[in-house]
Amino acid sequence: PTAKRENNHDLLHNAEAGLIAFTRPQTMESELAKLQFGVDPFVWQREDGSHAVVQTWPVEINEAFHESFEVVQNAQTADPKLFDQKALDEFKRAMRKLFQLEDTEDLTVWSVKRNRRNDCPLYVGTGKELMAMLRISKQIRDDLMIKSLVEPDKIECQWKCEDRAGEQFFALDLTKPYCLYLKKGWDTMACVKLKNQFEWDSVPVGLATTALQLDAGNAKETLPFVMDLDWFVPEAYKWTLRSSGFVWTCAMVTVVLRWCGPAFGWDWVDNPLVLMGATVIAGAYATYADFSAMKWCIVPWLQKVKKLALMRCTMPFHCFLVIQLSGTWLQIFTIQNNAWLMVTASKENDALMDLWLYLWEHSTYGMLPHSTWTKWITPKSGMFFFWLVSTLQLTWPLMTSVPWSRSEQRASFPTRNADDARVNEYAEISISRGQGNWVKFVPEAFYDDFNTLWTELVEMVLEVLGFPVIKGHYRESVANLALASGLRYTGSMSLSYPKQRIDEIVKFKHGYTVKTPDGTLEPLPHGWEMRALKEFQRLVRCHRNRVVFITFLKLALQMNLQITFIIIRRIHQKRLGLDVLSHNNVIGIISVASLLLTFGVELLDIIRVTRIFLNLRSAVIGTVLKLGDSSKAYASHDFIVDEEDASIQTILHSGRDLK
Repeated sequence: PTAKRENNHDLLHNAEAGLIAFTRPQTMESELAKLQFGVDPFVWQREDGSHAVVQTWPVEINEAFHESFEVVQNAQTADPKLFDQKALDEFKRAMRKLFQLEDTEDLTVWSVKRNRRNDCPLYVGTGKELMAMLRISKQIRDDLMIKSLVEPDKIECQWKCEDRAGEQFFALDLTKPYCLYLKKGWDTMACVKLKNQFEWDSVPVGLATTALQLDAGNAKETLPFVMDLDWFVPEAYKWTLRSSGFVWTCAMVTVVLRWCGPAFGWDWVDNPLVLMGATVIAGAYATYADFSAMKWCIVPWLQKVKKLALMRCTMPFHCFLVIQLSGTWLQIFTIQNNAWLMVTASKENDALMDLWLYLWEHSTYGMLPHSTWTKWITPKSGMFFFWLVSTLQLTWPLMTSVPWSRSEQRASFPTRNADDARVNEYAEISISRGQGNWVKFVPEAFYDDFNTLWTELVEMVLEVLGFPVIKGHYRESVANLALASGLRYTGSMSLSYPKQRIDEIVKFKHGYTVKTPDGTLEPLPHGWEMRALKEFQRLVRCHRNRVVFITFLKLALQMNLQITFIIIRRIHQKRLGLDVLSHNNVIGIISVASLLLTFGVELLDIIRVTRIFLNLRSAVIGTVLKLGDSSKAYASHDFIVDEEDASIQTILHSGRDLK
């Protein structure tokens, strides 16, 4: 009745497979019923306008079942208070529709009952209260075989049946009363029912009260508050932006020094120690910025990701940190070295021209005019062009990640002062507004989108050409600016965090929030496919930039040109009898090696993104094919627009939108 779905497993077809349902008819609110998709056998409109819902689940009709249950003959007349005829008729109708039977075909349905005492504790309260209790008490979670809580409204528990075991999750309506207990029978597991459903077939025995307090004494028993990364990335954004500016400024200063230094008699500007100095300075600041940015993000990031892995191998945090910081230094070196080699190619252009000309005239492109290689495509122009293209690694993130115009005021979160926020046992946050005034923080009201320079260009010029208007988000901006300045530690969130979010959305069917009759927003499973795909789109936008600017422009093109330049440079030095292991050649070899290593890392991430796409596609393709190009509302998303007056807006998604 709450529109929550507890599983989407395929039904078994064997001699013991069966379906069981409640003995009372159930009704779903009309607004919720209209949003359901793919539930035709179980939800339909009655003649009186209300919407019937049949809640059913699998059962094994085996020896243990017959020992536990007694079949009641003519139950609807023998015990009409317990067995409702309307519920029987609706259950039969659901089964006919589910198994595609004729309406006139009669079905034999058993009415069964059992009388068994369960001495395990029974916990009664609203979904919100039960979730709060489970957060506080590890003992109760263990007693109920609850594996984890999936915020804000789901319980993941273990079940055991003879020699088998598995996992099951339950979704709660936070506003409705439930009964929670440990079910024992042919299987053992936590069970949660709406209170009225529990009262249909069970009677509580005795009454006890357990006091649970949220204090320092039971801190280890209390689950930590699950925070959203989006609340903290605006602070990390500042450091990634500063790092981008500093790292590329070091590269630009090196270029200016090497071009202008000889005019002042500064021969030292061509010493490779200048490159090393620029790399050390830029790398030191980038490492500091990397740590400073992650200082704000590490807790919500690790709360979501839980385990750190590289190449599908789980590793301790300190190992992961060393590898990522090494990657940061590698990225910094490639940025500085690309600028260095560009100037080197410019200065040695004339000396290498004969070998450059020989190379290209004896290649596949030898049919081109002689002037192509002496005037237009030279070592100087080629290296400068590809270096200029590689600077898109900075300019594109700046265009798409930096707020261009003043955005609307977003809901505030006190990231800098923990004393201005407090959390109660219901996982609700209150924020201090001063003078003892505490205001409830509404996560649904939090948004961090803003217009960027690219957004403005699209709205003014490019939208008519079919370019989509995409606003910036701080989480995407942090990922893009980490890419711009080579911050691998901060950039590691750009794949692991959204991957985990997508996995949770798919596994637990996390859909959009919908406004309930009492005015609250309740998360429902409908629309989870759209939500997962939109999260994947955000992930792909960032990694598309990495593929274009790092893998293609910087690695595939520039690395090939650098290898060519190093080869002809060494041939030239051999002709002159010079030491082929000079400082510049060693730097060139290190440069190519670093680019190759970077390419390997990027390729692994591309493979991971491809895997995420294939898994997500297999999860949603069934719904996409069923909906097709339908313009009918497939899901709605209710969200709070203004934190003060809690006004709510609705976005409707159709099958065409999903496709």
